[in-house]
Amino acid sequence: MVRIRALFLTLVLSAAFCAPTWAGSFSLVKDRLKMPDGVELAVTYFMPSSASSGSRFPVLLEMNPYRKDDMMFVWDYPIGSYFARHGFVVARVDVRGTGASGGVLPPAEYSEAELSDGMAVIAQLAQKPFSNGNVGMYGLSWSAFNALMIAARKPPALKAILVAHVSDDLFYQDVHFIDGAFHMDVWEHMIDTFNSLPAPEAYALTPEFFANRFDREPWHFLWKEKQADGPYWRKESLRFRPSVDLPVYVIGGLLDGYRDTVLRLLDSPNPNVKADLGPWTHDWPNTGTPGPNYEWRQKAVRWFGHWLNGEDTGIMKEPRFMAFMRDGYPASHAKSALPGQWRCGPWPLTGMETRRLHPGQEHDLSAPVPPPRDYPLAYWPGVGTGIHTWWGELSDNMVDDDASSLVFDTAPLTKPVEIMGFAKVRLRVVADAPLFHFTVRLEDVFPDGSVSLVSGALINPADRISRLDRKPLTPGEPVTLSAEIHATTWRFQPGHKIRLAVGNAQFPMAWPTPHAGTTTLVTGPDTWLDLPVVAKNSLTARCDLPTPETEEEGGAVRDREFKEVRSSGEYDQNAGVSTYHTGDDETATIGGVSLRRHESNVFRVSDNDPAHASYSAASDYSISLPDREIRLDATCDLKSDEENFNLTVTRRLLENGKLVREKRWDKKIPRNLQ
Repeated sequence: MVRIRALFLTLVLSAAFCAPTWAGSFSLVKDRLKMPDGVELAVTYFMPSSASSGSRFPVLLEMNPYRKDDMMFVWDYPIGSYFARHGFVVARVDVRGTGASGGVLPPAEYSEAELSDGMAVIAQLAQKPFSNGNVGMYGLSWSAFNALMIAARKPPALKAILVAHVSDDLFYQDVHFIDGAFHMDVWEHMIDTFNSLPAPEAYALTPEFFANRFDREPWHFLWKEKQADGPYWRKESLRFRPSVDLPVYVIGGLLDGYRDTVLRLLDSPNPNVKADLGPWTHDWPNTGTPGPNYEWRQKAVRWFGHWLNGEDTGIMKEPRFMAFMRDGYPASHAKSALPGQWRCGPWPLTGMETRRLHPGQEHDLSAPVPPPRDYPLAYWPGVGTGIHTWWGELSDNMVDDDASSLVFDTAPLTKPVEIMGFAKVRLRVVADAPLFHFTVRLEDVFPDGSVSLVSGALINPADRISRLDRKPLTPGEPVTLSAEIHATTWRFQPGHKIRLAVGNAQFPMAWPTPHAGTTTLVTGPDTWLDLPVVAKNSLTARCDLPTPETEEEGGAVRDREFKEVRSSGEYDQNAGVSTYHTGDDETATIGGVSLRRHESNVFRVSDNDPAHASYSAASDYSISLPDREIRLDATCDLKSDEENFNLTVTRRLLENGKLVREKRWDKKIPRNLQ
């Protein structure tokens, strides 16, 4: 699902007008920060009121392109106001070429221009009259990514960061190529739409706006041309560079696609990494769904108080690692909270053991190595809609997806089995075409036959030797594939079965590969599943879980509403066509400007013609000012054939219903083992 969408929803639902319980007052101040090349970036300060008396405060920076003065103001306000009321200046900055900032839209996310600007912004914030000289960065998703990247550059005034839902591997674990497989994410169309809007507050349709934003090529094209790992993706991927030395507080969600980074940061040489891994999707811990929740902002105040103010807040005496052990639960989209227990303690974990299980002769899954057996698997390209668009969110009952996969089950368990961390899988396979993707799913089979997803991973066989030296499969030649299943926690209950499901499609998460055909899984010594089993729980310390506080609502915001189209997959048996729909509709009025965004996304593939899959996105974004209305209509269409991806993006800008400008881009992009 759209990465910022869920958080917007949770904030809207949780915000309320009530008696304030916050520590102090604050004010909002808008200003500009001039970069070394003369470009001015827009900044909004959440300023403690006592700043006017000459007091100095630590400064917390968040920088992203989500237009701080539009819809995202609803998002930012409860966080910025909380920190300001607790003695921090918060600086919210629009990336150059976006929102209210000047300059040309950068060529892509996390560009050199963006990160260099971040360095300059930190240096300037440290010198402001209200600053004590110490700067921290915080953020979720985009602003977590650039905080981690900027921290690696070691700006002198940056003392600590707090990041939620962050990736350190931009090719394998971002939204463009999930696990190395071609992915079309609904966020990509949304951010390209944001990038082509005029700057608030004037929303002026000037020649500079058209040249610097509207007429700039959408980022889609660059992303989809870079179909293999390499220098472009690795330049800012911290997984392949020296570890960050600054103190890092990292938050992840077990239902979020970026959760693996939490454990990798803990494993880095940096001793000042603190980590929480909770039950949520792509949200903050106080409002994220499903719960249980806690007040992360209270812990953040103590974190930054320790590193930026030199206070003895006790935060570094608390356990380094906090994780939510999920009790096995039935698949459902209606869960407000998951069953389980918070666990806290040191890292690395002790008391862990690896339990190896082998797929066997009769679809069983057990410890003994079985004699070899061939399991043929027909390719059904539309299978996988039960998991939706990435390795996150609450999933459907896996029974339908498993019906078109190979499944291997343990005997019913006689006692609970707990896992925490990365499961690993190895598959010995044979294919009759040069490319098939593989998907592996770790699942919990309930006594009534229903199946819950625990975790999973995609495998692009082209990367089997090296991600940097990709090779097609040779039809008929056996190969061995390996993967690390995304980090998880789960308690399998007595009477349940542990299932390994293997397939060739995870639609719409992975774009369908073009060849109809069959693969074969060969059981024996080279096909296995390794589980990270908690043999003895070492996370026995007391967990600090502050109760979530009331969200503070910005007084300038009214008429807020968010409607999300229930994501759904459909299968037309007569036509043999799988279709997946998702979308949303949101409105808000902020300071007299009424905003509305509507978006719909449709994925489609045919059983008999997987090469010709398609994705269509359509959005309209309207901005109603006292004297005029601006509307942006944008579409994105991706269609594939055996050899190419054909990508088309259109933008139409209207003022008071009259077309002002229209722009269209078409490009044929060769498939590169995708």
